[in-house]
Amino acid sequence: WYQRRVREAVVSTQSTGYMLCRSDSGADPRKCLREGQVVTNCTKLFMDQVYEKCKMPLARHATCIDLSGRKFDWCRETQVEFDQCMLEKMNIARDFTWYQDKPHSKFQTWGESAREFFTDVTNIIKHH
Repeated sequence: WYQRRVREAVVSTQSTGYMLCRSDSGADPRKCLREGQVVTNCTKLFMDQVYEKCKMPLARHATCIDLSGRKFDWCRETQVEFDQCMLEKMNIARDFTWYQDKPHSKFQTWGESAREFFTDVTNIIKHH
């Protein structure tokens, strides 16, 4: 969801190591406990920073998602607040906006909507 940063790069590298271990070891997860613990620790450090710097925006957004029955489009205001906090306090911005996150005109035709959706899908595929 967010731009790569040093900590995220470390988590990504550790996560890749864990996934490689899992694929190399077959179905036995016990062989990769050390790699899994490293990924858990990196993620915990990152989330501790998010909680420390953006505690209330995160809490409001998570609460909105929980209370709305996971209807993310009902929680755009709290999402924007959380995203702004992440940008201002942690220098992390969204890489792209999902199709369903974009504001749409009530008068948008089906063709316009479909074209925009497929353009977004193409852009997402290019990023992976």
